[in-house]
Amino acid sequence: LHNIPDMRSDHEQQRSAELIDARELRLLAEVEFAPEATQRELSKRAGMALGLTNLMLRGLAQKGYIRATQAGWKRWLYNLTPKGFSRKLYLTIAYFHRVMGDYRSVRSTLREQIEPLNLNAESRVAIIGTGEFAELVYLGLREIGIDEIDVYDDGGLEGERFLGMPIGKIAT
Repeated sequence: LHNIPDMRSDHEQQRSAELIDARELRLLAEVEFAPEATQRELSKRAGMALGLTNLMLRGLAQKGYIRATQAGWKRWLYNLTPKGFSRKLYLTIAYFHRVMGDYRSVRSTLREQIEPLNLNAESRVAIIGTGEFAELVYLGLREIGIDEIDVYDDGGLEGERFLGMPIGKIAT
């Protein structure tokens, strides 16, 4: 099995490695947060199958990231080691860099979509909605110098604020 080449694309391999890193980070964080938790509790908290949690905990212990101490016949306690804390920090930073790269990519795509609209500093724009996408659109508009931005939502948020601006109700 070890000599069989990986037929997945580089992108698929990268996403697979990112998923493994995300699971490892989640499990290290849960062990740090609740060292007294059982494997079953850790699997629920981390959102993983019990068998996968068991396999990963053994791997993390073999790598020296956690210390597993038997506390009873079928009871184990898991503690993050200094090496495990360093690994958790490394994975957290790598995750942050991936998220920021995705964020930059989305902002770039939005700029490309906004650019053909020939907006300028005198333009007045309305954003419908107050979700994460609306936040990105707002940032994209501000980047190209648009200050006159109104925000509307039909979800009962009239009078509240979105990024410091009052939210208007969509007239129906």
